Amino acid sequence: MWYDSFLYIVNQSFSSFGVYLPRIFAALLILIIGAALARVLKKILIKIFESVRLSSALKDTPVDLFLKNAELTTKIEEVIGSIAYWLLMLVVIYTTVSVLGLVSLSVLLARLLSYLPKVISAVIILFIGLLLAGLVESLVKGSIRTIDGKSGRLLGKFASYLVVVLSSMIAISELGIAKEFILVLFVGFVSFLALGMGLALGLGGQHMVKKMLDDWYGKFKKETAE
Repeated sequence: MWYDSFLYIVNQSFSSFGVYLPRIFAALLILIIGAALARVLKKILIKIFESVRLSSALKDTPVDLFLKNAELTTKIEEVIGSIAYWLLMLVVIYTTVSVLGLVSLSVLLARLLSYLPKVISAVIILFIGLLLAGLVESLVKGSIRTIDGKSGRLLGKFASYLVVVLSSMIAISELGIAKEFILVLFVGFVSFLALGMGLALGLGGQHMVKKMLDDWYGKFKKETAE
């Protein structure tokens, strides 16, 4: 009796395994091919960005400074390639899990994949903001350097940090994280800047501003006269 029951259980197990075996082979095939394609995509992207000399173009910009502060020793091309690699691998893993019929894990990965466009959009916004911050800093420095070098550097840094803060707020808002809080923070930040400048000018700063403007005007008048 017990022997028949044991044989029945063994037969059922092998039957279930036989039905599930094609799924395992298909999942392994998808995983292997997907991983190979992801590696190829990474190498292609790295070569493309190296050919346009992206690292050289971003040298001494806020993006380069951000990577150095984050202690990332790899080049920006490799960072972008690695991001693309893991994004594709996430899709491959989701497909593999779906083929295996792991419903709970498939649902979790599907939700994660549905959130990825927002993450990519936020990263692009932040990246553009960092590039724009470097451009704004250069423009401010270049326009004021001929009049006052120290003030030009100071105002350039201030404008650069302002652009970084604003782009960071927009990126966080794009992720859908505490939108109302970000809005309140943005309004408070702008109000703080306006109030700070008003107090600085109203409590004696007008003399310093007047002196700076007089110096700038004097230098400008002297240069135009020459």
